[in-house]
Amino acid sequence: MDAVEFLARQGGAARLAHLCGAGITRHRVGLALGAGRILRSRQGVYHLPGVRQDYLAAMTANAALTCLSAAGHYRLWNINPAEKLHLASAHRRVEPDHVPHRTNGRITALQPPVLELKDVLVHALQCLPELEALVMVECACNRGESSPAFLRGLLPGPRNGRARDVLDLVERGSDSLLETVARVLFRRHGLTVETQVYLDGIGYVDFLINGCLIVEIDGAEFHMDKKQFKKDLRRNNTAISRGYRSLRYAYEDVLHRPEQMLAQIRQTLATPPRPPR
Repeated sequence: MDAVEFLARQGGAARLAHLCGAGITRHRVGLALGAGRILRSRQGVYHLPGVRQDYLAAMTANAALTCLSAAGHYRLWNINPAEKLHLASAHRRVEPDHVPHRTNGRITALQPPVLELKDVLVHALQCLPELEALVMVECACNRGESSPAFLRGLLPGPRNGRARDVLDLVERGSDSLLETVARVLFRRHGLTVETQVYLDGIGYVDFLINGCLIVEIDGAEFHMDKKQFKKDLRRNNTAISRGYRSLRYAYEDVLHRPEQMLAQIRQTLATPPRPPR
């Protein structure tokens, strides 16, 4: 195995010690470097052209990606992309434009430089706003990769009280981060919410509010193709014919216009059916 192949397997960046540990001599590293097949950044980090910049920054800082910066690596839901890199290290020497996290683990053994999922979730719970942490944790729990009970055991003491409060909000069943955010909003505004309810002749609906109002949430990737359009028409018509009301909201409504969405739901619940003219 040469230096290029090794780096490709390690996420595109590694220190000289990692290369030598894999049996690649300094001479072979120098040949690859001289031929332009690999590059060297400061602090002795070797990398492939086009390497992910977050991996390179983490390796250069002798740190690992964590919290929101590791969400993409584990395919976790996230509401907003990280504006700054969240880096975990056993030292405090990180750049001012990075968000530091502490870890006692061996950073040098991580290839690519990303903390384990359990540590990423713990850091998210300690660092991020409530809903942003919740969607990351709930995504992992829905896939069976973690659980509130397990994470709670990693968060002892009074300093982690807020993080444990977030874990109390975790539920199974959400198909997207939008459903998670909407569920929390609905319940906090006094609505009686059932999630992923099966209704005869209609199928599963995202939410049934106060036992009479169906609310469906369409994600940012939703596309109204002809087949989906016909299916939604049938579902909507069946729901109305059976006495339900139905509202549908998009990504922007849930994340950017929640007050307007909640006001419309309350108005719909409070407005009796119109009498025939």
